[in-house]
Amino acid sequence: MTEKEILTPASDGDMPTYIAMPDGPHQATAVLIYMDGFGPREELYAIARRYATCGYVAVLPHLFYRLGSPTFLPTNVKGQKPQPEQIAANDATTLELVRRDTRALFDYAAKGGLGRKIERWGVIGFCMGGRHAIAAAAEFPDYVGAALSVHGGRMVNNNVGLDGSSHLLIQQCRVPVYVACAKGDPSCPSEHQRMMSAEAAKTNGQVTVETLDALHGWSFPARWCFDRRASDWIWEKSLTMFDTIQ
Repeated sequence: MTEKEILTPASDGDMPTYIAMPDGPHQATAVLIYMDGFGPREELYAIARRYATCGYVAVLPHLFYRLGSPTFLPTNVKGQKPQPEQIAANDATTLELVRRDTRALFDYAAKGGLGRKIERWGVIGFCMGGRHAIAAAAEFPDYVGAALSVHGGRMVNNNVGLDGSSHLLIQQCRVPVYVACAKGDPSCPSEHQRMMSAEAAKTNGQVTVETLDALHGWSFPARWCFDRRASDWIWEKSLTMFDTIQ
C-alpha cells in the first residue's frame, strides 16, 4: 500500500488530500471519504487504508482548507460539547462550497491527477460528511455510483442558498444511497430522520434511510460510543454497494 498527501486543485485554492492506494490490482471504482467535523486524522486514515486493502484507491480531502486546514480533538466523553472553533468550521463548510470542491476533485482525478485515471466513485461521509455524501450523489451521477451517509448530522435545516438542507436533495439522487442514522442523536433527531425517510420513500427504493441501534460516532474504535456491530454492518454495506458500481 502507498500512502501520500498531495495538494489537489479545488475551487478556492489547493486542498490537502490524503490518498491510500493499493500496491496490487486496483478496483475500477475509487472511494471518496468525506471527513467529519474534526478533520482528517488517524481515525479516518485507518478507514482509508482499510478500503485500500480491498483494492480501492481511497481519497480523503481536507474540507477545511479555506480555514488553514485545522484539525480538532474529537469529543470522547458522553455529553461533551465540541470546541467553538470546530463548530464554526463546520458552519463554514457549506454544501455548495463542498460541491464545488468535489467537482474539482473529480475532474482532476479523471485527468489522472491522482496517479491514475479515475472516473467512477463510491462515496461515504461520516457525521458532517454525511450531508456532503448525499449532495455528491445528487449532483454528480456521472461520477458517483453509490453513496453512504453514516451517522450524519445537520441533515435537515431551514437554510437556503449556500447551505440548504441536504434532506431536500434526496429526491434528486439517481444512484443508490444508504443513510444510516444514529439513535438518540441530537444532531439528527427523530423528527429529522422521519423527514428524510419521507423523502426517501419517494425515490422508488433508490434511497434507503435506517436508524441503527447505535449512538452517533459509532464508527470509531477509540470512542466511548463505538459499536462493533454497527461499524461492521456499514463496512459490509459499503463494499456491497461499491462493488456493484459500473
